[in-house]
Amino acid sequence: MKGYSTNNVAELLGINSEIIREIARSGVLDPERTGGNHYRFSFQDIVILRTAKELLDAGVRKARLNKSLLELKQRLPAERSLSSMRIAGDGGAVVICQDEQMYNAESGQIHFNFAIAELAGTLAPLAKKAAEQAESSDHLTSDDWFDLGVDLEAVSPEDAPAAYLRALELDPTHSDAHVNIGRLMQESGEYERAEAHYYQALDVEPDNVLAAFNLGTLLEDMGRIDDAISAYKQAPAFADAHYNLSRLYELVGEHSEALKHLKTYRNLISPS
Repeated sequence: MKGYSTNNVAELLGINSEIIREIARSGVLDPERTGGNHYRFSFQDIVILRTAKELLDAGVRKARLNKSLLELKQRLPAERSLSSMRIAGDGGAVVICQDEQMYNAESGQIHFNFAIAELAGTLAPLAKKAAEQAESSDHLTSDDWFDLGVDLEAVSPEDAPAAYLRALELDPTHSDAHVNIGRLMQESGEYERAEAHYYQALDVEPDNVLAAFNLGTLLEDMGRIDDAISAYKQAPAFADAHYNLSRLYELVGEHSEALKHLKTYRNLISPS
């Protein structure tokens, strides 16, 4: 079974095992369990636990810590992870850092920009070991391989594509694996292969927002502006898609359409 044990995490982060279990039981995390009912934490869980340790070290009380982390998690849109936020402790309070400014965790102002490079370097050997063990296992599902790919992207990105491709061997309809491998191929300049994966994701899941948005950015990169506009329109509830539509419509001289999508963008990021 993939994931990191409580002892792995305690050793990596220098945090007491019982504190890890307390945070897991609080509902802030949703770790998997082994057959013996032991926790198995994902890389995203470890990012949150590292943040919790920083908050405790900064003087945040344990009772306040769990409450604040839960409140932060509840403020996030469904597709966001708490690990994507940059949060810290300041004078016993939980704050959110944005550029040079800091906001109280209860203000509702959130900045999605969490730096994980240092932690990734520490976890890389464990992630690679998990990948090696997975290769010899016949029991991993496509979801297991996808989750492993997500972990590897954060800590050993050169090994992530193989995990996503293995997920797709087991389940060619795994739309999230298509999206992630497509993004990696787009970043490496393999545009045609990336496009194929995005379209396969949308064939399986037509309302996959990330597939549509990423496809739009790819088609822009390829200079196919009309196709990019069509792709962005498949993500009607995604604010950044409307921003890009506004920009592209302005580029092609359709000013009324540009204004319409800019207004939609503003409404989505600042609902009344």
